[in-house]
Amino acid sequence: MKAIHPIGRTGMVWTLLGAVLGTMSVACTSSSDDGESASSCAYLVEYQDRTYAGAETRDFTIGDEFGTATLPPCDDTPSDDSDGQTTSTPTTAYAIEGVDPSMAIALEQASDDVIFVNVDSDKTLPEIKQLIHSS
Repeated sequence: MKAIHPIGRTGMVWTLLGAVLGTMSVACTSSSDDGESASSCAYLVEYQDRTYAGAETRDFTIGDEFGTATLPPCDDTPSDDSDGQTTSTPTTAYAIEGVDPSMAIALEQASDDVIFVNVDSDKTLPEIKQLIHSS
């Protein structure tokens, strides 16, 4: 007999978001020249008082330009006297055809297979991918 767990939609969203962010944080670590691991910041962007996290998807069409989004500062090792990004960086935000911008956007400087999903959206990444592919 299978156990049924009453997670609900909100729990599923948080579970998916945790999985995406966990994968991103592992993917964002890199090795330095001396073979030691160096950390890096999460790929986040702020646009119109919303925070979006980077997520990989393919075959989406970029729509109209919205305006300026902001990459938050990232100085993941503040005491190392390096040139870490300590100020916000502006970038251009674009619509994704078939997707409400309150759910996801694209960025000018992001790679061709990355969109940014609103971390507070009630839509999950698979649902957004479905919207992209059905448009």
